[in-house]
Amino acid sequence: MTMVRSTLAIAWKELQITLRDRGQLAVLFLLPLIFASLFSLSQQGAVDEATGAAALTVEVFLVNEDEGPFGGQVAGALRQMTMLQVEELGSAEEADRRVGEGERTAAIIIPTGFSAGIDAYQQTHVDVVVDPVQQAIAGVVVGLTNFAASPVSLQGELLQGTRSFLKQTGVLNGAPPELIQATEAQTVGAIMTQLQGMQADPPIAVIGEELNRDRAQEPVNIIDSFMPAFAVMFAFFLVGHIGQTFHKERDEGTFRRLLASPLSRASIIAGPMLAYVIVVVLQVVFLFGIGAGLFKLQIGNSLPGLLVVSLALGLVVSSLGLLLGVVTRTGKQADALGSLVAFVLPFISGIFPMNSLSPSYLSGGLLGTLGNYIPHMHAAEGFRLVMTGEGTVETVLVQVGSLLIFSVIFFAIASRRLRFD
Repeated sequence: MTMVRSTLAIAWKELQITLRDRGQLAVLFLLPLIFASLFSLSQQGAVDEATGAAALTVEVFLVNEDEGPFGGQVAGALRQMTMLQVEELGSAEEADRRVGEGERTAAIIIPTGFSAGIDAYQQTHVDVVVDPVQQAIAGVVVGLTNFAASPVSLQGELLQGTRSFLKQTGVLNGAPPELIQATEAQTVGAIMTQLQGMQADPPIAVIGEELNRDRAQEPVNIIDSFMPAFAVMFAFFLVGHIGQTFHKERDEGTFRRLLASPLSRASIIAGPMLAYVIVVVLQVVFLFGIGAGLFKLQIGNSLPGLLVVSLALGLVVSSLGLLLGVVTRTGKQADALGSLVAFVLPFISGIFPMNSLSPSYLSGGLLGTLGNYIPHMHAAEGFRLVMTGEGTVETVLVQVGSLLIFSVIFFAIASRRLRFD
């Protein structure tokens, strides 16, 4: 019992330190949610058009206080986005109040003078007000708003470039202001028409054909494919942090002080590992919970199965982080190798959907073979089985067993080389 209490005490201390690091929390919790949402929203329209499924939407208010043409263009682009369910209001005050009351996720406000600012080539902005309870979705709405405003921004750049050119060449020196404005508008309009034509009819066209047109199409939610992949990917962002923390505590003499106490070596090692397992479980609960609440993410009917996969993933992450701390010489090396693990291995393991809605490792080939030797694939497959309703505690035993084998291997290697001084 003494060892258990010591382990829990060290785990609680480590958990408190990690949860106080706001930057690390943003990376672990907010970034995967934002990435999964943006990737899903950007692909959802094409999939909905092909399958006839209902679009994934975010409910927002839209207020256009600008009386010029550019504000109208941005508002029109936002209305046409299938991933936004837009309700227009007359004032920013009303939108702010109703978002604060939780009626919609966010409000997009195009301020007065927006067109005038672009016309004068001055910095301008579009405001996005987000429900405080749903701060995680702010990046999604901001990204979509930037996408809607990008053609207007391009027009502003073209207009300024045209004015500079006409001024430098002196072609219209002394001409009436009406003629100068008409020439500028005609030039910018001609360029934008060409660009829009290229967008509508690109030089390279990709055409998809249905193999079975009679098959009933089911609604497709792209986030079901991206969320587990990003959850696994960002869980491994802890690896570099764990390795760096190991070096920091060793360099500061924390380990020497712990060894001088009545604590056992087992508690000193198991405590931090338990803390990081808890962090990974909290991360998965947060991502899947927000995904299910906001984007109708399918999480299946087996919460125990989801929990078992999350615990196994946490063990792999914590043991690999310990291994990284042991085999590297400095905290910077551990952080660099951790970043490599976080960024490169997810794509090598094939956990992201590339040419279909299914993870790439399911298509076999090189990625399917490599994935068997990378823990990311087994964790992603465990989540996929649970989310599709195929997985229970029993049916994900293969994936959980594989993750535990990786954990044992990493921990065994780390234990042999572990030195506290």
